[in-house]
Amino acid sequence: MSQSALPSDEARYCIALQPICDAQLHHVADELLYRAHGGALQADITDPLIATARACSAAFYEIGLDALVGSRQLYLNVSPDWLARPELLPLPVEQVVIELPEVVPDFDLVCNLRAAHQQGYRMAATLGWLQGPGQSLLELVDIVKVDVRQPQAMAVVPSLKAAGKTLLAAFIEQAEALQAARDAGFDLFQGYFYALPQAIQSLGSGPRRGNRAADMKLLRTLYDPEVDIRQLERLIVQDPHLCHLLFKRVNSASERRLHQISSVSQAITLLGLDKIRALTATLLLAANEPVKRLLVFQMLVRASMARQLASHLEGVDADMAFTTGLFSMMEQLEGVALEVLLKEAFMDPQVVAALLQHQGELGKILQVIESFEQASLEKRSQKQVEILNRKYLSSVAWAQDMMAMTEEN
Repeated sequence: MSQSALPSDEARYCIALQPICDAQLHHVADELLYRAHGGALQADITDPLIATARACSAAFYEIGLDALVGSRQLYLNVSPDWLARPELLPLPVEQVVIELPEVVPDFDLVCNLRAAHQQGYRMAATLGWLQGPGQSLLELVDIVKVDVRQPQAMAVVPSLKAAGKTLLAAFIEQAEALQAARDAGFDLFQGYFYALPQAIQSLGSGPRRGNRAADMKLLRTLYDPEVDIRQLERLIVQDPHLCHLLFKRVNSASERRLHQISSVSQAITLLGLDKIRALTATLLLAANEPVKRLLVFQMLVRASMARQLASHLEGVDADMAFTTGLFSMMEQLEGVALEVLLKEAFMDPQVVAALLQHQGELGKILQVIESFEQASLEKRSQKQVEILNRKYLSSVAWAQDMMAMTEEN
């Protein structure tokens, strides 16, 4: 089927990566989601093989798996057609988890699943499918995805664990649901719990380090288009704890160099202003807490998308767009009203108007990003959506690079 022959909703697909965590809330995997129309919680796919091809093309061949997810696992929904001819779209066995198509399995599909299993692919399937049409294939499944919103979700844990299955608790939206799933013995966790202020406060390791107002001012100045290296250096050295973390990360990433980095100016020269800004922001906001790192990763993706979109608009400052994207999720991270955070940061009026009223060009950029995240792009052309998909994936790769620099060795 040619792409032009696809129905309009199918053509305007949106790609997203949803984090999967372990019991310590470390980001250990991602699911590559394909959403074909506005508000879709999952794919609504007319041609599954084309959906798989699109996702693979973007994730593996255009951006690169290592750039997108590093060493994490990637969960990928595949079609029966792909299982029949996997050589058409080769996927790395060691890093990809195949999510089984929720169809009634026929003889050919069962044979193809067994062949993929013998090749070494790990497989995931939903509990609902395994209790229905896929019941006979439980032996092939390594990971069982359980919808924790269902009444008997926790009751299935003992029998599945006894069968040697890894259990993934899906659709976790609240901190209470996360804790219940952890207590029940689930191994992996997926949902938007990490984006809720109350979850961040209850799952964090303790009170926020440092002075929030001072940190907000530092973030604002970091992305001021007029800031120079010496000014940035003066700002960073005022926070000894931040300096310690910065040097630790920069030097741990440069063990093969003859000389260790010993000054902030050296670090800026070595890494460049862009990386120093992102590294500083990540260290400042994430506070080395796994649940905060999840949200900071999403913040960096949004900020990078905003910067990329601004670069195509005349008269819109890309750094201000980045700041707008970054602060658009700050209320969730800090658990403090956005108006208060913006006041503490003495934020530029254009950014304030964009964040509070979606006004101006920066506000329009933010609206486009939010619509993309919600897969609500019915009014956008296929070409525009494809451009947004590519900017999203390149932003994920950039954020992955930034977050990797802050990981503990």
